[in-house]
Amino acid sequence: MQKTIFLVLFSYLSLLYGDVQLKVLDLSNSHYEIGESMLEYEDTTAKMTLSEIRHLPSKDFIPLNKPVASHPFTNSAFWYQFKAINKEDKPLSRLIIFEPAWLDSVNVTVISSKGEVRTYQGGNIYPYSKRALDHYLINFEPLFEPGISTVYVQVKTRDPFIFAMSVMDKASFLAEQADASMYIGLVYGGIVAMLFYNLFLYFGVKARYYAHYVLFLVAFFAMNASYNGYTFMYLFPHWPTVQNWAQSTSIYFYVVTALLFARSFLNFVKYHHTLYIITTFLIFGIVGVAVLSAMIGGYHYHVMLSIISILLISVYLFGIALYSLLTGNHSARFFLLGTASGLIGAFITALTVMSYIPYTYLTYKANDIGMYIDVVLLSMALADRMKMTQEKRIIAEKEAKTDILTGLYNRRAYYEISHKEFNRLLRHNRCLSIIMFDIDHFKEINDTYGHDAGDNVLKAVAKIVKGVIREYDYAFRMGGDEFLVLLPETNEKQALFLAERIRKRVATKKFTDKDNTFFITASFGISQYNHIERSIETIVRRADKALYHVKESGRNRVKALDKFIRV
Repeated sequence: MQKTIFLVLFSYLSLLYGDVQLKVLDLSNSHYEIGESMLEYEDTTAKMTLSEIRHLPSKDFIPLNKPVASHPFTNSAFWYQFKAINKEDKPLSRLIIFEPAWLDSVNVTVISSKGEVRTYQGGNIYPYSKRALDHYLINFEPLFEPGISTVYVQVKTRDPFIFAMSVMDKASFLAEQADASMYIGLVYGGIVAMLFYNLFLYFGVKARYYAHYVLFLVAFFAMNASYNGYTFMYLFPHWPTVQNWAQSTSIYFYVVTALLFARSFLNFVKYHHTLYIITTFLIFGIVGVAVLSAMIGGYHYHVMLSIISILLISVYLFGIALYSLLTGNHSARFFLLGTASGLIGAFITALTVMSYIPYTYLTYKANDIGMYIDVVLLSMALADRMKMTQEKRIIAEKEAKTDILTGLYNRRAYYEISHKEFNRLLRHNRCLSIIMFDIDHFKEINDTYGHDAGDNVLKAVAKIVKGVIREYDYAFRMGGDEFLVLLPETNEKQALFLAERIRKRVATKKFTDKDNTFFITASFGISQYNHIERSIETIVRRADKALYHVKESGRNRVKALDKFIRV
């Protein structure tokens, strides 16, 4: 025991007063993103061996001085060195976890204070089984002998170079991952729920933009799952090459589906044919870049151009959404907000992975956060688009059934509503009455005061009728000066009272045309359903017959025809 304590103390003091002073990681605790405790060396040949690295002068290693290492796209290999102390008198196993999940090759060598060497290899070019823990992040679980160990880590990747390393005990890591897994499950579960919801909507309404949005969600899911390592974990554990190409290919797929969705959702075919052509050209252009970069440039250029593509297309989508909104396409509102969040997130993450802005967890995950917001806002955009479409359809249907001059229902609406009400009447054996009326000597009004005065009379009469009838009654202009009022749940006596109210208000209404003032009257015929009739037309004919009798006997009166008189 005393020998172990002396060894630990000696190693620690030699570290403090040696050529290179490092903060030694105490393996009794967990350490996150240990970049500030590491030295870094760039091997531009990417071929140096561990023996060559160990024989380099200490001055060639430079303190990283930041939690996470990041560099632009590079063909170099980077070596990192740090010290770790095991204060126990027996070996300790610790997890070493690496982010991001896309690193091609990570080689770890642990050299004990006695010179014992243990080497571990892993990364995305190796089978998934090389990992110590079944987890989407690259990880090893080396043994640390008592005393101070020196750790060398070699990292190579053809993807954006970000390198974060943490040293933890397994129990702490697994406890943290339980919360992280719940969050990931909620996010992915929400995306899958939106996917199926919009898929069902597509089958229901057959609108193409719903199908394109489903493709967009599939692409987003694939892209996010691939570069975060979930596809390697669940789909391609034995095919690391497939996993690597899936990362960049899914980005191209995402860009193409975003363009497809924008083109159909913003309805470029109808509103902006030029933008339709440009967007279609870009879709084929992105596909061409994806294929040619893979065939000619190889994986490195395939990845680089995919990131450039997502940045450029994000700018384009924001621009066309803003243009659509400014030119009167109100359905672009939420689309614009969604593309703005996606654009900002993509730019921040891209600048982070290319080392143009400092790495933080939020800047690194800004693309994910922006895309999540984008997905939610695009779903709101679809809901808003559906609401606007429904409102337009309701307005169109209402206009098709409404008399433009008076605002009452027209003859077309009469056929639909009257038969519906009559069928309900037969089912429930209730009562129903009909009032038919027209304006007395209406032709003379047109001839004397002009058609504008006649139109004003019709509008005034319609306003009187709407002010008298109940919410569940129906008033129709059947044509010319002829009106019909359909009164569910109304008997003859109630209909007579209602018709008399309308007649009096019409008779006392004063009309002014230029310097002329005049009054009008109207004649009313009423009929009530007699429980024998089997069509609405027979009730209407009896009301029309009653109206005929009123006209024959002097006009400006209300008359009900006996409900058992056959006509």
